[in-house]
This record gives sequence, structure tokens and C-alpha cells, in this order.
Amino acid sequence: MTRQKLLKLILTGWAIFCGAGLSYSQDATTDVLIDVLVRKGILTQVEAAEIEAEVSSVMEAQKTEIVNAAVAQVESKYVSEAPASVPMPSALSGLQLYGNARFRYHYENRESRSGENNDRSRWRYRLRLGSIYSFKESPFSLGVQFETATSNDSNNTNFGGFFDKSGGGINVGRIYLAYKGEDWRITFGKHESPFYLPKMLWDGDLNVEGLSESTTLGNWTFTAGQYIIDEENESREVVGGPSVADDALLMAQAAWSNGEGLKFAPIFMATTGGTSNFSESGTFAGANPVRYFHDFVVAAVPFEYGFKTDNGARHKIFGVWGTNFKGDELINDPDSPFFDGTSQSSKNQFANLGYQFGSAKKAGQKQWSAEYRLMEAAGYTPNLSDSDWAGGEVNQAGYVINYKQMFTDFFGLSVTYFAGDSIDNDYMASPGNLGNTQVLLVDGEIKF
Repeated sequence: MTRQKLLKLILTGWAIFCGAGLSYSQDATTDVLIDVLVRKGILTQVEAAEIEAEVSSVMEAQKTEIVNAAVAQVESKYVSEAPASVPMPSALSGLQLYGNARFRYHYENRESRSGENNDRSRWRYRLRLGSIYSFKESPFSLGVQFETATSNDSNNTNFGGFFDKSGGGINVGRIYLAYKGEDWRITFGKHESPFYLPKMLWDGDLNVEGLSESTTLGNWTFTAGQYIIDEENESREVVGGPSVADDALLMAQAAWSNGEGLKFAPIFMATTGGTSNFSESGTFAGANPVRYFHDFVVAAVPFEYGFKTDNGARHKIFGVWGTNFKGDELINDPDSPFFDGTSQSSKNQFANLGYQFGSAKKAGQKQWSAEYRLMEAAGYTPNLSDSDWAGGEVNQAGYVINYKQMFTDFFGLSVTYFAGDSIDNDYMASPGNLGNTQVLLVDGEIKF
């Protein structure tokens, strides 16, 4: 090893040793040592300059390494430990929170058979707050959702009670326990309907009460449900008085999909038959409630076909056709609210056909849709149908037009126009005695 190389090695090592503290005095010590070696003739000025440059480079690298290590230590202590959201106790690590708030302008015009017009407009709001807790290392989950209003088919509350709070109470809309296996699921309690049905047949605010089961086999999904619709107080029954018995809604569906947008979902629905006389808790406060559950045996075939065109635009054709096999009995039974005092027949069908362009789910996306609806007097029940269309009544035919746009991932605006008119102008029973109806809804919704 040459003298110069040996000196470079010694001086570089000295610089690293002295540079560990990164002090000015240690840098000066290195410079003094090099200067002494030059004076003694051991190093030339060129060699001294080379050694100083190399020492400086090593020390700068050492400084960078030490600073980076210090920064990493600070980040690991104060940054990585900072939670991305509100910290949850370990026992609640499986908790998911969600909700939405909606503000609505609601205008409607109802025309009676006598030609009288009834106009109404109001500002409304709706709030839903929910949580789903998945038990640790378990297939069970518990869901709870709180909602404004008490009606079974509406969570809307009106503004304008001189700042009162009487209409804005929070109620339990859902509470259920679910078990999810690999290809099947069981849910018990008050929960969202698991069935595929168009809006015309199932109001979006309805939550079923009872037991739901579903399983998937290949392209098929089979779903069944047994739901309590009227829990009666048996102690009120007296000899010769009205019957006191619980009533249920039974549902079963076999849905097939080819995985490419085509779907058929035949469904069967029936009530056990009865009348609400001494209900334990039911208020039946829907848009057009009917406390009569006899003669409801319905079969329907909902379908849809979704596809994309070459420009990436989404399209969907959807609809349903169905019939109530007990429709003639329902409309001709003197004890039925659907009986108008005259003999009726062939009023037991319903249908829906619509088209949707686009899909508004994320910021900047838009969609619009148009559909035709028909619901004969004995074809279906107003207890389940869309409460916004035709006042929730039967014996109506008309259309629905909707436009929706998402301005952010969490805020969207939609405008919906509903129109309906009576199918049989001579039918006068209360579940279907409205004439022309028009409804305009302007909704601003925030999801979180």
C-alpha cells in the first residue's frame, strides 16, 4: 500500500470517527491534521486537496445517513402511530358505520273522480344512521339502523312546524342478526329485503320483519322469507267477535343471471290471510294502508338486461309482469275493502317496463330513466308498492321519469316526475279510487 493511500485511509477513518458527532470542532480538527502533514512535506498540496474532498464527501454522506435515521425514527413514533380515523377499542374493530341524509322538495296533485284538484307542496328531510358489527373470527354480524319518521313506507319528515322537533324523532328501522356461510346467508330480525324486485312493487323504505334465507348455486340465487305482518293480541278475542290471529307474508324467489347483464328472477308471494283487528304494535301508517290480508297469492317475473355500447355508455332495460291468482276473490268479497259493491273480474294483473341510460354512482356520473307502470285494482297490495307513485294506490297506470347526477362521491341530486291515472273510472273502492295523479320530487342526498 502506498503512503498516500495509507494516509487517505487513516484520515478518512478519522473523519468518520469525528463526524459521528457532526460538530464544527471535529471538522476543524481534521483540517488542522491535513495542514500539519503538508507542512512536514508528507503530503503535497494536490494530495491534501484530494484527501479534503474525499473526507468532505464521506462526512456529507455520514450526515445524510444520520439525518435520515433520525427522521425515520420520528416518523415511526409520531406519524405511523397516528390513526387514519377515530380510534376504536379492539373489541369494536369489526364495526362499520354508515348513513345518509336527504333533503326533498315534494309537490303532488291528486284529482278525485269528481274532478276536484288537491295541490300540495312541502319541504322534507330524511336521516338514516346505521352500523354493522362483525363478530371477531365468527360468521355472525349484528346490524342496527336508526331512521326518522314512523311510517312503514316513508322516512320523510316535514319542515315547517315553527322549528318544532316533534316530527324528527329517531326510530329503530332495522335490528337484525345475520349468519353468512360460504354460499348462503340467514338473517333474523327487522332487516332490508333480500329480494330482487322493481321499485313499483317494493317501496324503498320497507324493512321486513322475520327470517330470510338465501343460497347461491352456480348462476342461480335462491331466496326465501317468512315475515310477520300482523302480531295480534289474542287476549282480546271474544266469542262471536272478530278473529284474532297472527298474519304472515311468505316469499320465495329463484333468480338466474348469466353474469353478463341478463337476469330473470321469478318470485312467489302470499299472505296467510287475515285482518288486523287488535294489533300489538302495528300502526299501518303507510301512504295507503290496507288492514286486510286475504286473497293475496302473487306470482311475478322481474327481469333486466344491462349492457355497454362501444363508447362505454351503460344501458339497462328492466321490467316485471305478474298476477294475483286470488284477484277475483279479493275484489268480490263483501268484507274486502277492495269490493266496491259491484261484480268485478279480470282486474288481477300488473306490469312495468323501463329503460335506464348511464349509472350515477361516483363523482361526475349521470343517469336518466323512464318507465311505464300498470297496476290493476286486484293485482297487488298498496301495503308494499311504491308510495310515491299514484298515492300508493292500485287501479292506476302511468309513467316515471328520473334524472340523477353525482357531483361528488358522496353528494348527488335527482329529479323524479311521477304521473298516473285510473284504469277503470267506474271502480270506486278506496284502495284505488283516485283519478289523475302527478308528483314531482327534487332530492339532494348526502351519503357517509
